[in-house]
Amino acid sequence: MRSIRLALLFLLISPCILAQSLTLQLKDSETGNPVPYASVVTGAQTGTISNGEGYFTVELQRVDEILKISCMGYRTLEIPKTELSEDATALRLVPAAINLNEVRVGERIPSADEIIRNVVANLDKNYAPGDEGYEVFLRESEHMKFNELLLELEKASDLNKKDLRTADARLRQLGTDIVKSNPRNYMDLKASWKKTSDTTTAIQVARVTELIDMSQDFSMDNIEERAKGIIMDHLDPDQTYKVKSGMFKIEDSISPAMEFEESEAEADSISMGYLKPKISRMMKVASLQEGTFIRRFLDPDAYKYTFLEATYFDGYYVYAIRFQPDRRKSKYTGVLYVESQSYGILKADWNYAKGKHGSKMNLRLLLGVKYSEDLSRGTVIYKRDQNLQLVPYFLEQEYGSYVYLHRDLKFIENSPKKKKVRFDFLLEGRSREKAALLVKPATPGALSSMPESEPEKIPLIRLDRYEPTVWQDSEIIEPLEEMKNFKVSTKKKR
Repeated sequence: MRSIRLALLFLLISPCILAQSLTLQLKDSETGNPVPYASVVTGAQTGTISNGEGYFTVELQRVDEILKISCMGYRTLEIPKTELSEDATALRLVPAAINLNEVRVGERIPSADEIIRNVVANLDKNYAPGDEGYEVFLRESEHMKFNELLLELEKASDLNKKDLRTADARLRQLGTDIVKSNPRNYMDLKASWKKTSDTTTAIQVARVTELIDMSQDFSMDNIEERAKGIIMDHLDPDQTYKVKSGMFKIEDSISPAMEFEESEAEADSISMGYLKPKISRMMKVASLQEGTFIRRFLDPDAYKYTFLEATYFDGYYVYAIRFQPDRRKSKYTGVLYVESQSYGILKADWNYAKGKHGSKMNLRLLLGVKYSEDLSRGTVIYKRDQNLQLVPYFLEQEYGSYVYLHRDLKFIENSPKKKKVRFDFLLEGRSREKAALLVKPATPGALSSMPESEPEKIPLIRLDRYEPTVWQDSEIIEPLEEMKNFKVSTKKKR
């Protein structure tokens, strides 16, 4: 932990913090609305992307002669570096007006089905195999929103009336605090990643930071542990207890006199076994190889296609093609943006179609458990590399689930009297996970320094609030306001 703090101190006092940075918001010139996910190019194979609120940050010393901004449906904006000013707060993008005659092939515009067939026929020509290696920046966030959380004592033959009232009040207050807490956490990561074979990858992590309020760690296991702790405070310290939930025994012999490890102890590292598969899965999602996620959207036996419009992106005329499920097992709907000359997909958006969902389980009556994954959406944007092949540039995925858990916990005294304390635990809410990946081709130096063996753990820089100077030397995704406003509470757990 000490070495991590020293590393963070070094970052904070490093001369790089003197670099002049500029944060701007992109807006639609007609509506004034923010423009998200616009490509911001600062130089050859360098740049960033505007976030969901239209903001981006660049270091002026990293900008070549021109700052180039392009977004689907807008004219490309090019600004000389000399015209970039600290006083500027917003840039206006002009919607692109497309004449369909500009995108005709011969005397007509190809049908949606023809366009998709041409996309498939040109995949090998348009897309790089993905073996070159990339530098990536990952931002992951998790959020839990509770609709209801009920914690109450139902039976307590081992408690006197005063202890019963106190324990019940503490349980109810815990439930109220958790519902109001709106817990969330964030993780940022910078790494070099390379596909080494069809089944293996290599990664070198440069830095990982985490924003999490341990006093608001309200996972289901943690809530249950806190509630158990409240009850244990009022049980006989000279006795041991069995803990059961329904028909299942959870603990065989637990005592109020036992000392437990603090569950809020902060880890100073994170497992490579989590980070590496996470990035590899996201890179695979962005791949268009046979059998991959987005490749499924190009199957005419599974999806039907509709021509929406012609639009404009980064100097290219683009066809917007909607896809919808045409088979029971197909789950997604969305839009593919296809360049009119090369038939390369420049952008894809997707989400669950109406009535579709992911994993689902309903054992509410039998075990008091219900779960449904009802949100899955994403966006991927591709850019041409120095070989004019399309490579992933940005990927965002978001998942959401409904969770219901209702169980009773019994504390049974391990004595002939078998005194019992029972409380009811009911949780209902929604969880949401979002991950965004900014990708650029790796420099030769970044790949040559990758180690032959990877560490099992990566040092973790834990922050009390978002600190932009930590990433001053990197091209990252500008955080949303909710992340900028996040602060770790000094309030301790109850």
